[in-house]
Amino acid sequence: MKFVPNYLSAAALAALSIPSLLLAQANATADLMTYGDVLGAPCQARLSGMSPGSMCFLLPSFTNAGSSYLVGQTGDPNDMLAVGIDLAAQGHYFTGVADAAGNLVLNFNVPPIPTMLDRNVWWQGFSRTGGGGVNEWDNFTNIRWINLNLTNRWQGAGSNMPIASALIAWAVTERGTDGRPVRIFSCGGGPAVLTDVGTPYHCTDLAWEYDLRTGATTQVAAPMTVSRAFHTATALNDGRILVTGGVTYGGQKSNGNYFTKLLDSAEIYDPATGAWTLLPPMANFRAGHSASLLPDGRVLIAAGTEGNTAHELSDVLDLLGTSLKDSELFEPSTNTWSSGPNLPEPKAGHGAITLDDGRILITGGITHVTIFGLPIPDFSNQASVYDPSTNSFSAAGRIGTKRALFTQSLMPDGRVAIFAGAGGDIFNVGPIKQCNLYNPATTSSIALKSLPGNRAFATSVSLGNGFALVIGGADGDLVDPIPQADVWLFDVYNDTITALSPLGQARAGNVCERMEDGTIFAAGGESTTGLAVDTTESLSL
Repeated sequence: MKFVPNYLSAAALAALSIPSLLLAQANATADLMTYGDVLGAPCQARLSGMSPGSMCFLLPSFTNAGSSYLVGQTGDPNDMLAVGIDLAAQGHYFTGVADAAGNLVLNFNVPPIPTMLDRNVWWQGFSRTGGGGVNEWDNFTNIRWINLNLTNRWQGAGSNMPIASALIAWAVTERGTDGRPVRIFSCGGGPAVLTDVGTPYHCTDLAWEYDLRTGATTQVAAPMTVSRAFHTATALNDGRILVTGGVTYGGQKSNGNYFTKLLDSAEIYDPATGAWTLLPPMANFRAGHSASLLPDGRVLIAAGTEGNTAHELSDVLDLLGTSLKDSELFEPSTNTWSSGPNLPEPKAGHGAITLDDGRILITGGITHVTIFGLPIPDFSNQASVYDPSTNSFSAAGRIGTKRALFTQSLMPDGRVAIFAGAGGDIFNVGPIKQCNLYNPATTSSIALKSLPGNRAFATSVSLGNGFALVIGGADGDLVDPIPQADVWLFDVYNDTITALSPLGQARAGNVCERMEDGTIFAAGGESTTGLAVDTTESLSL
């Protein structure tokens, strides 16, 4: 099917194309998302917010320069296109009729043309509601960018972060119809995953947001009130972002050693105003803690390290024996804190994940026991569950291998897969490779196959079918971690591991999410040079 010649002749299309991206986006009232970017494989486009029963058009283009062709036909400046008409002029476009809810799903295959690998394609949809003049065209969607790829291949994710950073905090600020991330808010971070007495650990106060639709990263105009790393970021139900704790650069002591200062500060970013607001301080200085959004909108802040008596950290050894067991609750409606219950044991660098029933599972971490007034460091394999309905923690069995600084993923059946981390004892501390599958229903765990290599500071994502990806992380030891690029596909239910294509760049302490379109997004982190990077990349499966 082609457009009516009176509206879209090839000659007219070519003649009326002009750069107009910014104007075009002002008229985006409908939504477009595509799923699939692999050459020769299926792709699906979903349009929503269209006029029910209207004829809809979906235009692909190799340019985002825009076109004023429709404006020339109707005289309506709101009819600007954000994409070019280079492919539409050759008859390459898609049509369909929106259903009674204003939705349209289009299925097609990406051409299997090898020379199109890494080619940028921009998409935009709109509808023809009829009536002539300014009423002819309507329901213009957002622009959607994809970069054509192959299966099991990493490529650039469209734009880099504004600064090289590791130990970044991030939060998902928008999800798509499949419930996965469309926009990711990130902030802070430092020059590496761990502090070192011989190297100043300067943190950043910048914040930025990545948009899957366009592949663009936009820096937030206002910086945080405090630069920080090893902190948390939580998306609140009202759209604001809560940022808590962490470490910041402390200075250099008389002996030449550098150190970081623990933070008790918290702040909120409001995207409606673009401003940060410093909150009353938390009850304790803390980093390596967890922040969990509760079903009623409050946020549970749990444990973490408070550093030495001066609330300082010089290196990883200062983490041992300084963990906390307290919790506190943030109330967004009043921007106030209240004390929460104690955990069964102190811990920092632990795992926190929201279970299907809304309870919060807290696992592992760096802990200690006090003997004759002295803290004896250890790693934990203890699990505990916070129940918002009773405001209490309860012991919930053990997760198998003792560990901290690990990664975990919630499986479709409600169990939690726990991968690698750091472990050992006080005489032999370093990354480990053991994995376990924990069952909250029975408060028990079983051992899984170990990863092919030791990994701390790795990331993982659930693929929603019993599979999970374990991505990057660091080998070596906790004094000198060595980031890696390995990516493993873990079939958790059948306990098998398959190596996939490695990251384009080794990463540890990076951002990682499975995005709405099914691609895997990775950003920042420490790399093989021992320093953080600003690059981003995306894996197509």
